[in-house]
Amino acid sequence: MVRTLQQIIMLKATIVTNTFLYYLKRLWVIGKHVPDSVYGNRELKMVLAVLFTILGQVFSLAGKALYIFLFAVLPALFAGTAESGVRFDSLVQILFFLSCIMGPLQDSVVFKVTKEKFTAIRYMKMDVEKYTKVYLLYCYIPFALYFLICIMTASWFTGGSIADGICLWIVIVMMRAAGEAFQVWLYDRKGIVFSRKTGWVWTIIFLSVAGAYTVFVPWGPFLTAERLFHPVLLVLICVVGVISAWYILSGYRCYRRKLHRTVEEQWLFSSIVNQSTQAANEKSVGIREQDLHADSRKMAGVEKLHGYEYFNALFFLRHRRQILRPVYYRLAAVVGFFIAGVMFRVGMPEVAYLGAENLPDFLPIFVFVMYMMTVADKACKAMFYNCDKSMLKFGFYRNPKTLLSNFRIRLVKIAGYNLVIGAAICAAVGGFRGICGIWNFGQNMFLFCAAVLMLSVFFTVHHLFLYYVFQPYSEEMNVKNPFFQAINMAVYLICFLCYELQANGTLTGNLPFTAGVLVVTLAYIVAALILVYRYAPKMFRVK
Repeated sequence: MVRTLQQIIMLKATIVTNTFLYYLKRLWVIGKHVPDSVYGNRELKMVLAVLFTILGQVFSLAGKALYIFLFAVLPALFAGTAESGVRFDSLVQILFFLSCIMGPLQDSVVFKVTKEKFTAIRYMKMDVEKYTKVYLLYCYIPFALYFLICIMTASWFTGGSIADGICLWIVIVMMRAAGEAFQVWLYDRKGIVFSRKTGWVWTIIFLSVAGAYTVFVPWGPFLTAERLFHPVLLVLICVVGVISAWYILSGYRCYRRKLHRTVEEQWLFSSIVNQSTQAANEKSVGIREQDLHADSRKMAGVEKLHGYEYFNALFFLRHRRQILRPVYYRLAAVVGFFIAGVMFRVGMPEVAYLGAENLPDFLPIFVFVMYMMTVADKACKAMFYNCDKSMLKFGFYRNPKTLLSNFRIRLVKIAGYNLVIGAAICAAVGGFRGICGIWNFGQNMFLFCAAVLMLSVFFTVHHLFLYYVFQPYSEEMNVKNPFFQAINMAVYLICFLCYELQANGTLTGNLPFTAGVLVVTLAYIVAALILVYRYAPKMFRVK
């Protein structure tokens, strides 16, 4: 068993290490200094394997802490604003539905297909029964330990006692074991992997989320700690959990005979993501026959252009459905919010006036709003799948002057779309302030509008920078470059953090913050443009 555990850990670490080295070699500036011989450097790879193993556990703990904080603790605090008992009861109900019902049924360690599991069973021909039992312990011992830490902290935050926290942790662990046992039993009897039945899984998710967040109804949580932790019910849950753990670790005898049938490449998480991403991309950016027929008046304006100006103008004209329609949707959303503001002004004029007066100070929220409103990411996908994927196969199109010429034209065009959305937001904010009786265009409002418009340009440059320098898309319509994903996720988290800090009252859109937004966005835009002009000719290609 110890030998199997070592093999699992080393196999997982080796796959992660080799993947990291592969993409490190493809990274501009750094990649050319990484020799091919690095794959044979046993000492370096051992150090990286240990490092990635430790980081994996750190990320696992951080992920569970973030999950409990965002989806359980914060809602519990908002649901029980007055009494600590109500807050903890809300936490109990949320975690029971999300972690005791939804979690065990929408996923399964036994039936999850990972790269290391596929490699170990299909290629290395490891013993299926021994691998499964050791992998269960490898996954669930850290799971139980990390959840204990997070649940105890969450219990303290919401006013529960140490005993309450331990009871909640026991319920979650026991229910997780019961969920695994149920899925193994169902597969043994019916040959069905429940977690792969999309319809049933989404039904469970919907019902669980609905049950969890009924804590916000006027009468509060119905699954209180007093009810869930009743001695009879708690003993029953523990008995079921212990029997389930025995069943999946010792009682079930058919792992070796049956489980190998479920280890199929199509159920690899990366394959599932790639297939769903490809289908979504084909639907969102795919071109239809009617897209090729443009209005004669618009075509007359395009035909006056020459060279790559004509080339790109024709592209944007034929792809107005994929690019312009999202702009219209966003403008419609802005109009909808403005109409809601008008109704708010009619119904509660005094509160509306107070909100309108302070609206420019809510710039941190608008940082996140502008991230969500940009159309540059969709435009980049449309440009690759419907244009660049084919054109990059020609040498003249990869010429540095051609690439940078196209970049400049596209930057101006897409920035124009985003600026229209940003201007609409500024107009809606100014209009709402106007109907509330605030007509002065002071310093705060000026800086707010300047920041929103600058953010429109910022997110245009951000997505085009990632597209031209990292070119993350493959011909199979999925994203392959992890550095693209990491940078994009970092920007998203920063924007979301601004939203969260504003929502919690920690951050306001005062002069220092607004000035900071303007400086940071301007610096990022300049740096991104420099990197595009320097590295895009080398990096922009089909992968």
